[in-house]
Amino acid sequence: MRVSSQQLFNIARNSMAGANREIIKTQEQMSEGKRVLTASDDPVAATKITQLTDELANIDQYLKNIKIAENNLTLEESILDSAVNIIHRIQEIAVAAGNTASLTENDYKAYAAEVSARLDEMVNLMNTRNASGDYIFGGYKSGTEPFSGDSFSGFKYQGDDGQQYIKIANNAKVATTDSGKSVFLDISSANKTFDTSASPKNQANPPAKINVGQVVNQQAYDEFYPEDIIITFNPDASVSPPGKNFTASERSTGRVIVANQPYVSGDEITLKGVSVRIVGQPMAGDQFFIESSEKQGILTTLARFKEALESFDGTPDGKTELASVVASTLSNLTNGLTNVVNVQTKIGARMNAIEGARDLHLDTQLVNKKILSGLRDLDYAEAATRLSQQSLILQAAQQSFIRVSQLNLFSRL
Repeated sequence: MRVSSQQLFNIARNSMAGANREIIKTQEQMSEGKRVLTASDDPVAATKITQLTDELANIDQYLKNIKIAENNLTLEESILDSAVNIIHRIQEIAVAAGNTASLTENDYKAYAAEVSARLDEMVNLMNTRNASGDYIFGGYKSGTEPFSGDSFSGFKYQGDDGQQYIKIANNAKVATTDSGKSVFLDISSANKTFDTSASPKNQANPPAKINVGQVVNQQAYDEFYPEDIIITFNPDASVSPPGKNFTASERSTGRVIVANQPYVSGDEITLKGVSVRIVGQPMAGDQFFIESSEKQGILTTLARFKEALESFDGTPDGKTELASVVASTLSNLTNGLTNVVNVQTKIGARMNAIEGARDLHLDTQLVNKKILSGLRDLDYAEAATRLSQQSLILQAAQQSFIRVSQLNLFSRL
């Protein structure tokens, strides 16, 4: 068989091109530090590398989630620690305030001022935001300030019962928040109690307000409980001489408790063992509600204690009433403290779960990286030796081509 010069050239070119491709590939491997650059280099290893890479990416995301969860829970734990300190201080004040025999009017004013400051501090804690600007006690409504109001008319919760969760593993998630309702509001009251509110349909402008009130006769209120009271303002002409007046009735039956009672802004209104004050000039038809409850939030407890200290007059009746408020305050603060501490315990359990998940992820990450390195990373010593061999092969091919290309019939004569 005769071999043409063109065939010789093609064979030599293909041989040198192949050797050159091998060199380039080895150089790319050394540049990237990877043995497997494409799936065709090692299909089995490439598949495993993809799986390991995806798993490591998931672990990285879980570790980021764990950091976020840890930061949120650490912040909440710090807030609850501060709340516990406030409750302890109010308990000390309540115990001291019970000593009506030796304390002066100025002493009670000073205590009332401190309770007021502590109340404001507690509200600020309950309305704390995290690093993302979300209210941590708002539930799912994290963009809305959860607690609003004042110590006179009380504080309203504008969040919900939701808890926000974050995924920390394939089959595990952890709560990173607690709703303000579950932490600060859903607290069993020491005695049967009530909440007050003004109807949103009231027409007075500016609107009249009803205060948080006090139970001044527990036995009378217990007998009336769980009935609710509606205070409805009548036309001025309902009484003679004409003037502001109201009628109080049972909500469920409509039975009138008192009718056409003269109204003076800020004066006490005592009904069925409950004392409330309404401030402002209500219009005819405006309504205010006294609703029975078995729960009393921490803010309501502080507001009622503050009001009792401010209104203390030193009379025997005043001392008896203050003693009752102090006893109720101490019991309700104990219940509130227990509730907050229980939430702290749950946070501690979540932190332990997070720590366990982190340790597992770090261990898995270490093992996977080791396996991935064995599959993907380049052995530089082997690659350098291979590159040297490939360079020699290319050089030999080039020299052989040069010599073969110079052969002809005349060179053999």
